[in-house]
Amino acid sequence: MGIDEHITEDELSERIANGDQLAFRVIFRRHYKALCFFGTSITQDAQEAEDLVQETFSKLWDKRADFPTTANIKAFLYISTKNACLNFLRQKQRQTEKEKDFSYLQDDETSAAFDPVLAETEIIRELYNEIEQLPAQCRRVFKMSYLEGRKNEEIAAALGISYNTVRTQKLRALKLIRASLMTKNLLPALMLYMAFIKMH
Repeated sequence: MGIDEHITEDELSERIANGDQLAFRVIFRRHYKALCFFGTSITQDAQEAEDLVQETFSKLWDKRADFPTTANIKAFLYISTKNACLNFLRQKQRQTEKEKDFSYLQDDETSAAFDPVLAETEIIRELYNEIEQLPAQCRRVFKMSYLEGRKNEEIAAALGISYNTVRTQKLRALKLIRASLMTKNLLPALMLYMAFIKMH
């Protein structure tokens, strides 16, 4: 649909650097939902995560001239969101339920070195690695649907495929991700995966 379909990655980063608000909205639409999921998995507070993600996008706009590529922009968004969420947890100055769940792994000598939030961040990273291993069309449909929030009809029109093909590819993606995580016995990651599906 307009700029989102036809602009190249290089043009997108250049337009954002030049203050193009339409290009900025493209980046926002592509990454907002995934960042909110990422933030919620750390803070366990969806509203707080949304606020922190919006602040991150505000920072991106303020620093827009500093990013030569969209890869740089994406890295900034995820690193800034993670740091903001960790700061939020520190400011609460109390042990969260998440930390209690991991307390059995800690003792007096190791508790200072073990960070449950960073551990879960690694699980999320593994989940996203699984998404990147999907077959090309399957991966593209999955990202457009679950990460960018596009409707099946919109995906079909953008990719030049049928509505039923979109549905088939989405189901295939979910089955492949589930099977891979189960094979690797990544049960914590599988639980996050199921939460991810319910949120979208």
